[in-house]
Amino acid sequence: METNTSILKPFPALETERLILRPLTLADKEAIFDYSSRPEVAQYVTWETHKTLSDSEAFIDFALNQYEAGGVAPWGMVIKATNQLIGTIDFVSWNQTHGYAEIGYVCSPDHWGKGYTPEAGKACLSFGFEKMGLTRIQARTFAENEASQRVLKKLGMTYEGTMRKWMKVKGKHWDLTMYSILREEYETQE
Repeated sequence: METNTSILKPFPALETERLILRPLTLADKEAIFDYSSRPEVAQYVTWETHKTLSDSEAFIDFALNQYEAGGVAPWGMVIKATNQLIGTIDFVSWNQTHGYAEIGYVCSPDHWGKGYTPEAGKACLSFGFEKMGLTRIQARTFAENEASQRVLKKLGMTYEGTMRKWMKVKGKHWDLTMYSILREEYETQE
């Protein structure tokens, strides 16, 4: 099997019907700050609302370091027609020994309900199963985040259960739902 570095370095761009998924650059800081500074975006994620542009720059610096190291890192979701960055999607973790990875995503509220996140998610599933050699792709959401759970269902993922008080974030213990799709399930839905 290919190694982490050979698959992700240089970090690949992906394309869908309406989107380009590409590496982030420092020029993306204003767009990232625009949605990451909104309370409704940070409500169901582990990170705090971005207070200043330097918060967004720190996120981009993290991504740039991951690209350089050949690690899993965020793709910027860019609308082809407008060249506008509207969010990120990535494999937040990758266990090469056991052949699974976990996806995460965030999208600007200005573009919620337009199908961009499921479209980007399908590109990630394809990359994960076809290029990374994964057997399983999973995602966890805060149990209250029904919109994210709808995205995962659109990706063909199966609800596996709720992990009660799994994570303490922002001073609260949260229940997390677990969803997954297996390679054989992905192959039958193509």
